[in-house]
Amino acid sequence: MKFNFIFIIVMSLLVISFSGQNALGYGGPPEQSSANNYTVDINPDRESYNLGESITFSGTVNKYDEERNLRISIFDSSKNLVMTQKTSVNPDKSFSYNVILNEKFLEGKYIVKAQYGNSKTTVQNISFLINSDNFSPTDESSSTGAKIPDWIKSNAGWWADGQIDDNSFVEGIQFLIKEGLMKIPATEQGSVSTDNKIPDWIKSNAGWWADGQIDDNSFVEGIQFLIKEGLMKLSN
Repeated sequence: MKFNFIFIIVMSLLVISFSGQNALGYGGPPEQSSANNYTVDINPDRESYNLGESITFSGTVNKYDEERNLRISIFDSSKNLVMTQKTSVNPDKSFSYNVILNEKFLEGKYIVKAQYGNSKTTVQNISFLINSDNFSPTDESSSTGAKIPDWIKSNAGWWADGQIDDNSFVEGIQFLIKEGLMKIPATEQGSVSTDNKIPDWIKSNAGWWADGQIDDNSFVEGIQFLIKEGLMKLSN
């Protein structure tokens, strides 16, 4: 009887030990896999920029879901959030989003985090650099008009094509003028307009200027019109 009791105890301990190993998987549950998550492949169009330029983020997601938006968040080198924005993804899984490097940004390295939706997502991290040492204020305005850096034509072309909205374009031009990156002849400032709609002919001018069909002075005339009409306010 005593022998049977001991035998039962020993067998019970063996069963418990064997079951425990299976339950713990020799150290715990298997690692979670991100194979089925929504992932993002995102890249900037360049690695470094100057203040006032535009940066284009583009890429693809691994699978499309019309209910999801792509969130792009930018942090400075101290991990402070500079901006965050949702943008849509095309049915072919591609996306493109433009950001103007305005007064929110300073010289330094920035981290970009992108995720597609709020559940079952894998966050993608990339970086870009803003180098203010490359700044070269434009030459003083000549008697016939203003000297404009060539890269501003890209912004004007995107605006004309509808890739940048009116407010973003105006904010970008205001910043460029303030920082001396675009010289505009003295223009009387009009009262602030309650109608923020920019005339279509100015947008057409911007597109033609970006394509080299009209000269700098014609483009500047459009900017002067915005100032006179109060559609663009210049800081004192």
